[in-house]
Amino acid sequence: MTTSAAPVPPAPEQRTAADLPLPASLFGRAVFYGWYIVAAGLVASALSSGIQAYGLGTFIRPMTEELGWSRTDISLGQTLSTAVGGIIGLFIGGLIDRRGGRMLMIVGAIIGGAGFVGLGFVQTLWQYYLVKAVILTIGMAGMGPMIVNVAISNWFVRRRGRAIAISAMGISVGAFVVPSLAAWLIGQFGWRIAWMVFGVAVWVVIIPVAAVVMRRRPEDFGLEPDDGWVSSRAVSALDQRRADADALEWTRREAMRTPTLWLLILTFGLAGMGVGALLLHLIAYLTDIGFSTAEAAFAFSMIGLSGLISKPFWGLLVERVATRFVAAAEFVLLGVGILLVMMAPGLWLTAAAIFIFGVGVGGTLTVQETVWADYYGRKTLGTVRSIGRPFTIVSSAGGPVLAGMAYDLGGSYEVAFSVFVVAYLGAAALILFTPEPRHPGRASVRAAST
Repeated sequence: MTTSAAPVPPAPEQRTAADLPLPASLFGRAVFYGWYIVAAGLVASALSSGIQAYGLGTFIRPMTEELGWSRTDISLGQTLSTAVGGIIGLFIGGLIDRRGGRMLMIVGAIIGGAGFVGLGFVQTLWQYYLVKAVILTIGMAGMGPMIVNVAISNWFVRRRGRAIAISAMGISVGAFVVPSLAAWLIGQFGWRIAWMVFGVAVWVVIIPVAAVVMRRRPEDFGLEPDDGWVSSRAVSALDQRRADADALEWTRREAMRTPTLWLLILTFGLAGMGVGALLLHLIAYLTDIGFSTAEAAFAFSMIGLSGLISKPFWGLLVERVATRFVAAAEFVLLGVGILLVMMAPGLWLTAAAIFIFGVGVGGTLTVQETVWADYYGRKTLGTVRSIGRPFTIVSSAGGPVLAGMAYDLGGSYEVAFSVFVVAYLGAAALILFTPEPRHPGRASVRAAST
């Protein structure tokens, strides 16, 4: 008697570019699908990071005045949110590598929109901390920069810098529009309605964009990064080193054993202190020194304008120059920008100083994401980023609270702002001396050298 073999399941059907949901050509010209990912990232960044990072500062005074909270109370919510986000990052990095960001972004937008709406209902500090540090933070983890930029890094190698920069322009659009829009909404309808409007906007825009556009990697559809640009053309030594880095796969244990990981964590932790604090407290600082809310929102919006203008240049720069040099220049520019803000008299000079600071802010996301991808490649980028993210976020989370405490105890932000200037100079020195990681049993990855 013979027994029949167990049925063999059919092999999964190989997907092709024809299975992608958006057209491969527009107006008679071929379009690489990765640029649709970039466009989705731009929209998501404007409505997620734009509101989260640049909107809260406009709400500080009306919320503290109505609810009787101190600025340290408000700042602690931002710090808790940052710390919780770092912990969540440990768990989503591997998911991004395995499944891509599409479903993560959809779920994140649902929860994040609910978080913004929830801020409009808070009455007590514990409610504020619950909404800000838990609900909204979970949402941001799903639709924030890590999801978007890992996806973009998977679709681009040679043109990664400009792709991330274009996507990050969405944050600048948010920075330019959100403060003034929030100030208008608060003036017309109150701060509670303003938060709710932002939450509904996240639902209406990001959910459909993520569902239609986001896809994991070009290889899933028979394509190559950059539409085969690297493999079909002679490339520079820097491009080749980046391609070599992209060929590597890192486990958590392997990455954690490299000094490079910990130096990058320390570098970006120091660099993150000032940005988070300035974005939260700058409008309050400007109104404290005598500007009206509208004038402060205008001056603050220079961060968005300068970031919007400078981001493409940062993107092109990191494609042509080793990212450690670009990162050092960006950190110095940020430190100088804060120093000028502290010294500038009058509205227009203050706006000009903030514009300079904003040029540095414009390079923050592009440079950081390119540094990580250049050192550790794209295949396990989510895994490596998830290791560093909690430490980087926790180390930089103290910035907003430091600024809030400096004001509450001394009536001024001067001490905190001075600390941030020193931190940026320290970050610039550290990144210059950060070596390339050495993969076990393989040649060293020289993505950051020369």
